[in-house]
Amino acid sequence: MFFAMLSVVFPYKKVVLCFLLPGHSHNIADRVIAWCRGATRKMNIYTPSLAVDEVNKVKSVHGVFLNHNDPSHPFYVGWGDLLDKYFKAPPACYTANYLFEIDQGVCTARKTVDTPDENAIVFEMVDPNSTDSIRKAVIKGLFDQAVSTIWEASVRNVQLPRHQTKELTEKKMKSLSAKYFSIPPQHLHYYPSVPDAVANAPVQSADQTDETTTTPSNPKSKRKPGRPRKQKNKLKPNQPSILQFFSPAKQ
Repeated sequence: MFFAMLSVVFPYKKVVLCFLLPGHSHNIADRVIAWCRGATRKMNIYTPSLAVDEVNKVKSVHGVFLNHNDPSHPFYVGWGDLLDKYFKAPPACYTANYLFEIDQGVCTARKTVDTPDENAIVFEMVDPNSTDSIRKAVIKGLFDQAVSTIWEASVRNVQLPRHQTKELTEKKMKSLSAKYFSIPPQHLHYYPSVPDAVANAPVQSADQTDETTTTPSNPKSKRKPGRPRKQKNKLKPNQPSILQFFSPAKQ
């Protein structure tokens, strides 16, 4: 319904959604995720901005951190209540298609991009005879009274409720506070309720860190991947076999 709203309220010729077919991870979207995971593997990342910096080192990747707590980048909720007033939900089994073309609230769904018109399904998500009135009603519900057309609207005029900050549970805070001592001081500002003893602790130099860090004399070898092999029990000298307890059948 959200994309049907875009096709009605905004002056788009058509809103097109193309989803990838399920299958092997050769899809470019899955490959990009694998690249980003590889770039951040075995790294200590303390803030989202650090994660973005590392991900952006990957070729053709341009990551952005969307902080909904930032007043200049608000994150609004309550779209469902607004859209339910003016738009119809798609029919059942519409997810069997992967290409959707929405024009003024009328959607044409196809299995693939080369599906002919006779095999496509068409359904209306809005009354075609009430497009103009619905456009005005949605704009009025989204923005304040001073906005009459979409050309006059901006993010500052949106009247939807903002996303509330999710408070951490007491159990999560207790688990997080145990890790404060391992977080560098320059990144502690991102975390809530940092104890003064941790925030005001002196910063150790690299030489002091090397002196306090000791390497065990006999470090354990890293376990090989896979199922561990069981060691067979060796027979002790003169240990009787279990077969000796069974006498052969008498003739």
